[in-house]
Amino acid sequence: MSEGTPLDIQLQCLDIVSEAISGAFLVYDRNDAIVFASPQIRNFLPALPVVPARGTRLRDLFGILYDHGGYWPAQGERSRRTTVSREDWIAGEIAALWKERGETIEQRATDRWMSLTKRRLPSGFGVCIIRDVSEHRKREEQWRADLERVQVTEEILDNLPFPVMVKDRNLSYVAVNLAASSLYSMAPEEILGRSARDLHMPELAERIERTNRQVQETGVPFHVAESVIRPNGTKTAIITRKFRVGKPGRYFVVTTMEDLSDVIGNGFQPERVLAGIEGLDFVHSDMRGAAAKDAASVAQDDALALAGRKVLLVTEDDLAESEGVALLVRSGLDATAARNSEEMRAIVEIARQRNVSIDLIVIDGAMDIGCLELAQATGIDVLVFEVFQMERDLVRDVARQLTRPAPKNDTHADANDWQISSDTTIDVLVAEDNKVNQIVFAQILEGFGYRYAIASDGEEAVRMWRELNPRIVLMDITLPGLNGFEAASKIRETEEIPGRTPIIGVLSPAVEGDRDACWAAGMNDVVMKPLSPDILEEKFRRYLTDVPGQRNQRDSG
Repeated sequence: MSEGTPLDIQLQCLDIVSEAISGAFLVYDRNDAIVFASPQIRNFLPALPVVPARGTRLRDLFGILYDHGGYWPAQGERSRRTTVSREDWIAGEIAALWKERGETIEQRATDRWMSLTKRRLPSGFGVCIIRDVSEHRKREEQWRADLERVQVTEEILDNLPFPVMVKDRNLSYVAVNLAASSLYSMAPEEILGRSARDLHMPELAERIERTNRQVQETGVPFHVAESVIRPNGTKTAIITRKFRVGKPGRYFVVTTMEDLSDVIGNGFQPERVLAGIEGLDFVHSDMRGAAAKDAASVAQDDALALAGRKVLLVTEDDLAESEGVALLVRSGLDATAARNSEEMRAIVEIARQRNVSIDLIVIDGAMDIGCLELAQATGIDVLVFEVFQMERDLVRDVARQLTRPAPKNDTHADANDWQISSDTTIDVLVAEDNKVNQIVFAQILEGFGYRYAIASDGEEAVRMWRELNPRIVLMDITLPGLNGFEAASKIRETEEIPGRTPIIGVLSPAVEGDRDACWAAGMNDVVMKPLSPDILEEKFRRYLTDVPGQRNQRDSG
């Protein structure tokens, strides 16, 4: 506590902070006497008949708690006494408060938990902060349950004796089980992310994609009996079924293939086996050539698509420069590097003098904002990357940036007004004051095809939320003016339908307490910086129910 400030004023401030964090404070001195206990403490410790007065001994406080069943009376006095004696329990609790740092979670009831954060200050005073973390704990348990369910589902699918394949809205494989991999004689990694045109000869690929598209658009299940020549040349008969799962805008097409090898193995021919199955069409499918385009040839195709495209990498990191240029060159790009703004400007100028077009400037996120602004001023497309993600994501992100559809020209649009959608409603509102992160958000959202707007402070975020009616909000918590917590709370207070707009908190890593503050402010979820397109896509998939632009079409119809 600062010298020269009346104690009563300081205690009033603690009371205000308790209200602000929806928690309670317990402050005690080096003699284990209570200096301050906020009134909210009885919300967490209902066993206390009254709020402990200044000067109360910690031993007396814990004695009352023990006599009434511990931190939560529902645990029962008898159960507490049968596990540990009164004196031992009191001594243990006081010893915990003497630790320099400590945090425990106490279960208050079957579905309620509280957090006790304990700190011993250099001055000798100790502080215990008590907060309700039930919602956070429930979310963690739900995450664990979801993860366990996913793991069990994957294990079940992998152990099914017949192939199962899942395609997304672009008809690319997003999941295959081990039986499907065996059918194709390929590893799952060689199948995922590819389409039927990558795995089959044109005629068969066209038939597969036509039926997939039909199921995706109509929702009507499809089934067919096939006489199949596998990629390894062996023959079998398969009953293929396709059906649609998911929600509008996020439909998946699931394909199951029941192999009749056991029946055929008894000496029957596929035609004879299937001839008697009424209601099924019989088609011939030759899968030879399905494995012809292996990973190397696909990589070669990607290299051909990128061949000749020119990329300028800007970084001061020697290792990032050498490895980044090498990665880009191996992918078929024509790449070079600049170490600073001056070198970048010189290379761009030389390229223009020689009528050489640079397709993309890739900037290390650690470079200063002036370098980024200069790159944008060149009129060349710009991509920001993080060095630690380079080996995994650099080539993929560059390829995505270079191959994304060009935006439609709008002769009435201001070239500098890149962050405001012309529609009265948008898909995503980003609240972010950092210029580099604004660019990163813009690149990711443009790549996904979402309409978006960017607010630079909390007040602007609330105003744009009212005006633009976004479907989801990405809220940085360290905004100027109103911070992210305050802006989210203000949105929740003024919503006509509580919780209608999902709000995702954008946090810096390893900041203690920020997650709890996000839940307390009414946010639905969090993502961590540096930003990842895959993580954002997962959040959009969870909280958005239709594809970009589809809502307007539905409303106009």
